[in-house]
Amino acid sequence: MFKGLGNLGNIASMIGKLQDIPDHMRQLNDRMKSERVTASSSCGHVTVTMNGVGEVQNVDVSPEVFGAGTDSALPPERLGAAIQEATNSAGADAKQLYANAVSQLASDLDVNIPGMDGILASITGGNG
Repeated sequence: MFKGLGNLGNIASMIGKLQDIPDHMRQLNDRMKSERVTASSSCGHVTVTMNGVGEVQNVDVSPEVFGAGTDSALPPERLGAAIQEATNSAGADAKQLYANAVSQLASDLDVNIPGMDGILASITGGNG
C-alpha cells in the first residue's frame, strides 16, 4: 500500500539541494571574479585579461604598436580590430570557464537539472 513512499526521501533531498543553489551560485560568482583568462590577438600586439564573469581586467598593447615608421608597427585601423579580436577571444574563454564551473557545481551537488546541457550551451554560444 505504501510501496512508493521510499522515493519521498529522495525528493526531499533534491528539494534541499535546489534550495541551496542560490547560495552556491553566489559563491561560484565570487570565485569566478577572482579567476582570470587571457587571450591575445592573432598579430600578438594586443592581450586582454578578463575575470571568470567576463569583466575586462586588463588590456595590454605592445609598444611596437606605437612605433610609427617601423616594420612591426600596427596600422591604426588594425588596432581596433586587434583589440576586438583579443576581447572576443577572452570573452569566449571566460564564458567557457564559467560554464565549466556551473557544470562542476551541479555535479558536486548531484543535481541533475533537465536541460542543463542546453543552458550551458547558451552561456558559451554552443549548440548544446
